[in-house]
Amino acid sequence: MLMRSTITSEVTGDFMGLFKRKGSKCWQMCFFLEGRKVRKSTKTTNKKIAQRIHDRTKWQIAESTYNPNRKIEMPFSELVDEFLEKHSKAGKKSYKRDQVIARVLKQHFRTKSIGDIGSYNIKVWMHKRLQHITRKGTFITKASVNRELAFLKTMFNFAVEWDWVDSNPAEKVKLLRGEKKRLRMLSREEIDRLIKNAADHVKPILVIALSTGMRKSEILNLKWKHIDLTNGFIRVEDSKNSGARDVPIFPFLEDELAKLRDNDHQEDYVFRRKNGKRVVCIKEAFKAALERSSITDFRFHDLRHVAASCTGSATLVTHLVR
Repeated sequence: MLMRSTITSEVTGDFMGLFKRKGSKCWQMCFFLEGRKVRKSTKTTNKKIAQRIHDRTKWQIAESTYNPNRKIEMPFSELVDEFLEKHSKAGKKSYKRDQVIARVLKQHFRTKSIGDIGSYNIKVWMHKRLQHITRKGTFITKASVNRELAFLKTMFNFAVEWDWVDSNPAEKVKLLRGEKKRLRMLSREEIDRLIKNAADHVKPILVIALSTGMRKSEILNLKWKHIDLTNGFIRVEDSKNSGARDVPIFPFLEDELAKLRDNDHQEDYVFRRKNGKRVVCIKEAFKAALERSSITDFRFHDLRHVAASCTGSATLVTHLVR
């Protein structure tokens, strides 16, 4: 039994439009080809994509270029390069990570064209990928494989949008379950030791991170024009999700920022070295502070989790660093 779609495309000639079969989530299209009625799956549950496939097929039939058995012959590596250039490089802050993922995927799918890749091929890749041993001598995490799969899903979505493939072969491949969520916290005593053992130019950075939950890049990119001490907020112009946001300044943090203010450099970055150059990396200084504080298995990003907890609340941080 067929359930007709409530969507009615503008059908011309022998085209009959879109519909769904009972029990199927994918959209089907029905048309006449050389006097023969053809029903064909669009292999997508997305109505807009299905309509696009429907319209393209209609055009190909009109131009006598339709070949239902044709597979896209574009090399996989070419699609990856186009995706990096048109999407990642143009609009993502994780471009460098995407480049690493791209190298991994190219190595596995390098001999295939994008039309030859199906969900089974992707599942085979995932199985092999989970056997990979990292430089640390441990198996790759499920979270890493999920990020790579997400890259594939997004890339093939763009390939569908660009009319290079009819459907996304990664659409039905599910993310791995059971990945371990990393959550490393600090005790009050550890926070106290970390701040006291940090180098002078790192201490205020830690105080901001613990008080506001701002990311390291957001802190190091701070300029004085982003800080409004009068109204008590920090304007984060370039956050991870590309949207600006305001972060409140607590009284103690206001005092710390006031100590750093240099009236001769009001347009400069907040965190500068003695030679006047901005601080661009605190990796080694942060690592040294952790070692002096006997704190292990901790990253700067974990300070965001601490800031969101009761232990890392602005009130407590104020008490600890006084």
